[in-house]
Amino acid sequence: MKPMVGITSWRRTLDTFYGPDRLQTLSTYYTDSVASAGMTPVLFPAGLDPSEAPRLVTLVDGLLISGGDDVDPSGYGAENTASTKTDPEVDRFEVALLEAAREANKPVLAICRGLQVLNVALGGSLHQEVTSEGGIHELISGDHEEMNTRRHVVTFEPESILASVYGTSEAKVNTLHHQGVDRLAEGLALEGRTDDGLIEAARWDGDWWVVAVQWHPERLDGDHQRIFAAFREAITG
Repeated sequence: MKPMVGITSWRRTLDTFYGPDRLQTLSTYYTDSVASAGMTPVLFPAGLDPSEAPRLVTLVDGLLISGGDDVDPSGYGAENTASTKTDPEVDRFEVALLEAAREANKPVLAICRGLQVLNVALGGSLHQEVTSEGGIHELISGDHEEMNTRRHVVTFEPESILASVYGTSEAKVNTLHHQGVDRLAEGLALEGRTDDGLIEAARWDGDWWVVAVQWHPERLDGDHQRIFAAFREAITG
């Protein structure tokens, strides 16, 4: 049987036939990448009571923390200086999922916001704004094609999981974020960073298989899809 992967969703208000409606959403890029790697995606609604997390984690073989809105700065003891569309309720549920996955030793793949939630859950902190005009992480407003293509290089640490997965020391990745890791949490090991020094990939430094990346591999083809194959291998052993 195919392993099942729980994927967090994104709670958003969108225009529908009924007018503005509050929806649970997730890009099909996630589910397609998980399915293409031989796994069955199972969506976890955003913002559930954290007490639900342990039981949900028992129902799946692995956990994928997907992208989404900003993590509330109060979660890492900071004032809000540049964070938007925060939802502490969603943060608490996703932190609880990570804690349950750690307790059950279930593999975790964390993408974009997922890296940030993981870092905060383990005691790290975030930069609330990493974009600058002409910089590596400059976001070109409205140019969706440019934002979705490979835009900058991440250099992997020697002997890192990602260096093994990609079969190289670096990869070109997309930029779809305006926040990033500041202080890396205790227990996490650096996997890769950009030329401007921003941490863009980390792993759990121990027996629990956790890989977290700041970019969106599900939106990139070729070698980037190897991350999902590595995730499946971690689940199936």
